[in-house]
Amino acid sequence: MSTDTEIPIHPLFAEMIRCTAERDLDGLVDLYHPEAEWIRFTGPVRGRDEIRDLLKRYWELDLQHVDMNEFIQTDDTVMMRGTMIVRGETVVTFGVYVLRDGKIWRQCGADEGGTRDWWA
Repeated sequence: MSTDTEIPIHPLFAEMIRCTAERDLDGLVDLYHPEAEWIRFTGPVRGRDEIRDLLKRYWELDLQHVDMNEFIQTDDTVMMRGTMIVRGETVVTFGVYVLRDGKIWRQCGADEGGTRDWWA
């Protein structure tokens, strides 16, 4: 995360960044509610098993967190915009997360470059 301007970040998202940086797949999957749904333009992903499979595929792309550009939260909803490196390409991503029981229950997001198949 950038140290130029400190953005107060929900502990769950600080843990998400740590898990991604350390390639802790189990830790990352544990941040999701058992009934989680991740809504994507290419189709929804439901439950921890499907989310685990998708995250494994994303990690094949050599994802690297660069910066948390914007972050806002209410009691149970978080909206963020961040910069990542995907396959050597700098990408700005955005997402909305709804929390339940301290876990990610609903997630939607994409990158600002539009829908693309990173595995094509």
